[in-house]
Amino acid sequence: YCMMDVKLDRQIKSSNDIYPDEVFRFKDIGKLLTNKAFILIVLLCILFYSCVFPFIKFAANIMINKFEVNPVTAGNIVFILPFGTILLTPLFGTYIDNKGKGASFMILGSLLLILVHLIFAFAPGKIIFAYIAMFILGISFSLVPSAMWPSVPKIVEDRYLGTAYAFIFWIQNIGLWAYPMLIGNIREWSNPGITKRLQAGENVFYDYTNAMLLLVITGFIALICAFLLKYADRKGKYGLESPNKLA
Repeated sequence: YCMMDVKLDRQIKSSNDIYPDEVFRFKDIGKLLTNKAFILIVLLCILFYSCVFPFIKFAANIMINKFEVNPVTAGNIVFILPFGTILLTPLFGTYIDNKGKGASFMILGSLLLILVHLIFAFAPGKIIFAYIAMFILGISFSLVPSAMWPSVPKIVEDRYLGTAYAFIFWIQNIGLWAYPMLIGNIREWSNPGITKRLQAGENVFYDYTNAMLLLVITGFIALICAFLLKYADRKGKYGLESPNKLA
C-alpha cells in the first residue's frame, strides 16, 4: 500500500488536480496538536477503545472464571456485543445526524462503559449480570463511536482531516497493543500460582477484579475527557451538539 501511495502521489503532483494545501506535511500534526478539542478526541478514542477491544479479548475467559459457565455459553454472551452494535449504531448515528447531541452521547457512552466494568468487578457470580453487562456495553459501544468519528470534521479543518484520522488510529492502536498486556500482567500478579495449578489440572479460577478496576479507572478518565470535550465545544462553538446535517 505504501508503494502504491507513493506512486499515486507522484501522479497527482504531475497533474493539476491537487491544491498545495492538500499535500501532507509532518508539521500538520503539530498544528493538530495545538487544537485542544482534537487532543480530547484522541484521548477519548484511545481510552474508550482500550476499555473495549482488550476486554473482549479476555471476556470469554472472564465469564468462565467469574460466572463458572462453559466456553460455549461464554462465547454466546460475548456475541451480544457485536450483534448489539449492528442494530444500535445506525440508530444512534441517524439520531445524531438529525437531532445532534453528539457530545452528550459520548458522555453517556463513557458513563455506561464504567458501569459495565464495575459489574464485572463486583457483581455477584450470577450469569444474569453477565448478560446485563454485555447488553449495556453494546449500547455504550454504539453511542460513543457513532458520535465521536463524525465529530472530527467539526473540529479539524478539511485540509488536515486525513492526517487527523490517521493520527487518531495510530494512537488508538497503541492502546490496543498495550492494554491486553496490562490486563494479562495484572491477572497474573493478582493470581499467583493459579496458571500453574490450572496447567496441572486443578479446578481453580482467576480473579479478574483488579484487571477490571484498571478498566474502570481508564473509563473514568475517558468520561472526564468527554466532559471536557463538551466544555470545549461550548467555548469553541464546534457544533458537536448540533445535527450533523447542519455541519
